[in-house]
This record gives sequence, C-alpha cells and structure tokens, in this order.
Amino acid sequence: MDDTTRSLLAYLPLIIVVLLLIRRTQRPRILHPVRIWLGPLIVLVMCGFYVTAAIQHGPHVQPSGWLIMLGTAAAGIGLGAVRAHSVTLKRHPETGAVEATLSAWGLLIIVVWIAGRMFLRQSGLVDVRTPFGLYTDATMALALGLVLTQAVVLTLRCRSLAQYALAQPGPGG
Repeated sequence: MDDTTRSLLAYLPLIIVVLLLIRRTQRPRILHPVRIWLGPLIVLVMCGFYVTAAIQHGPHVQPSGWLIMLGTAAAGIGLGAVRAHSVTLKRHPETGAVEATLSAWGLLIIVVWIAGRMFLRQSGLVDVRTPFGLYTDATMALALGLVLTQAVVLTLRCRSLAQYALAQPGPGG
C-alpha cells in the first residue's frame, strides 16, 4: 500500500461516522431515559479502568498536566451542553414518547471533535505511541465531561418536556 492510500485510509472512520450520523439526523428516534445514561456509564467505567492502569503504569502527572486535564474537562462540559441543546426533542402525538432528532449543528460538533482528534494524532504534536500520557488523559477528561453533561442536560430537557405535556389540557378537557 502506498503512502497516499495509507494516509487516506486513516480518514475512513471519520467518513463512516459522518455517513451514519447524517442518516441518523434524517429521522427521529425515541429517547428512553435509561438509555441516555448508558453511554456515560460505559465511558465512566472505561475511565475508571484507564485511571487505575495509569496510576500503576503511567508517568506521574505534573501540575500543568492537571490544569490541561481540568481545561479539557471544562471544554467537554461546554461541548456536552451545546451538543445536548442541538438535539431537537418533541413528544410523539399518539404515543407520548419523547423523540429526538440530531440537528446539523450537533452533527458538526461530532465531526469537528473527531477530525480534531485525528489531526492531533497525525500531526506529531502529541505523543500518541504511549498508552498513558497527557494526550490520552486530556482526551478521557474531555470525553467524560462531554457525555456526562449531555446526559444530564438531555435528562432535564426530557423531564421538562414531560412536565409540560402533563400541564397541557388533553383533548376534550
């Protein structure tokens, strides 16, 4: 395989994710409150395993590293809130289920995040060869902040939508 094909092959996951997300933005899907927390739970468990292994095998984190991780966690919290508000929520008129549709902005946030991460990995600006290090620590902090905040905001928005629907008079009432 030549170098051009190899470098283009690195972008294949991004293209696949974009195509799947474009398809997902086309149709609403039912949001189940328990399923909103499935992704954050998986990321939290992964972070727990990572932190345990990093403490045992990784380099000692310097104070500047803690600041970088705190900054990326804050950026993740901000992105998670924006991403959660980019989802359009509405109640299905017949079933009353909460339906979610991803907007183009939500899709753009995901694509920019994935593309930025791919750029950093391939740029040589960060050491990606080691399993533990500041790049991976910061990436985990960003992901954890993003998915937890998104789950909290979506849960609150779903509850608000359900309470609003209960406050509305029903047909014939």
